[in-house]
Amino acid sequence: MILKTIKYCKNKGEKNEWSIRGNPVDDKYLDLEQINLIVGRNASGKTNTIQIIREIADLLAGDAKLSELIYDTSTYELGFEDGNDKVEYFLDFKNGRVIQETLKINEDKKLDRAEGKLFYAELGKNLAFETDKDSLALARRDSKQQPFFESLYRWGKNLSHYKFGGKLGKNFAVKDANGVSSEKVDLKDGNDVTKIFIKGEKLLHKKFVDSVIEDMKNIDYLVDEIDVMPLVLKSVPYGFVLKVQETELNSVTNQLDMSQGMFRALSLLIQLNYSLLAKIPSCILIDDIGEGLDYERSKALIDLIIEKVKDSSVQIIMTTNDRFVMNKIPLEYWSVIKRERNMAVFYNYKNSQKIFDDFEFTGLDNFSFFSSNYYQEL
Repeated sequence: MILKTIKYCKNKGEKNEWSIRGNPVDDKYLDLEQINLIVGRNASGKTNTIQIIREIADLLAGDAKLSELIYDTSTYELGFEDGNDKVEYFLDFKNGRVIQETLKINEDKKLDRAEGKLFYAELGKNLAFETDKDSLALARRDSKQQPFFESLYRWGKNLSHYKFGGKLGKNFAVKDANGVSSEKVDLKDGNDVTKIFIKGEKLLHKKFVDSVIEDMKNIDYLVDEIDVMPLVLKSVPYGFVLKVQETELNSVTNQLDMSQGMFRALSLLIQLNYSLLAKIPSCILIDDIGEGLDYERSKALIDLIIEKVKDSSVQIIMTTNDRFVMNKIPLEYWSVIKRERNMAVFYNYKNSQKIFDDFEFTGLDNFSFFSSNYYQEL
């Protein structure tokens, strides 16, 4: 399932109201495709946009409660593409309590919280229902009676969130490598990367490991082996960590000793290959893609991501304000974010096609499209 549109507003009517939408002329939604790059200046709302997508995923997966959110008064309008189905989900909550929640599949209303109506598949009709005001209706999902909730739940559960400028699990170890196969891994938690590797190796075997090794080589990290190893620090067992055998070194390098750039790339590629090879439909959020990598590796990583994700079940939403990254990713994948008062507005190929097409004839690089404000020539 792919997230196609999103409209969001927090603290509506308050002094600290903030919303995201499409361009300010005629488009109220942020349109998304399979591959997306959100570009913008500092403090324009790039990370906030990624965060609100993460928050709704947590809510749909049951991994967060309304009362646990930083902003407990918000409105979400989401549009998904699920195969041939069009899914529309609306959620409005205030002070941690649901005001309205609706779900439509191909214009067929399955849920209307305000009316207290929920569709029951086995009976083939809507029935009255009631649930706690601080919980989503999705929390009481029944795969027989409400199978239409399952795709939303899986989308939320399988979403991954990578803060590329962060640690991405570099200091986290697995206590029992043998027990991981029976454990659930949290695809949204970048700290679970060692677990995901162990799970991928057990489920997908050599194909998975070889794919990660090949991808690392494609971005000029020459490694011949990736595995896990027990680590002892100051005579105290630390746990199982990732290790790589680099081609030019005689000894292995464990994840604690890897450069931060190398580990960030390894962590992301493990996640990406696991999702692709296990055929897990998922959305991967990558904040500050390329942060900490040199120019050539950053370019190679972006090329690799785009090539691997095309025509797959994985959606990628990335952010950056790095000119080199901008110059590498084609404009067709861009959404330029600009902060206007209490709004973050987006310009992309869907809502500003003529501007994007006209720029191709200027001969300028992609960064100039952003730095010159060319995208605003409406």
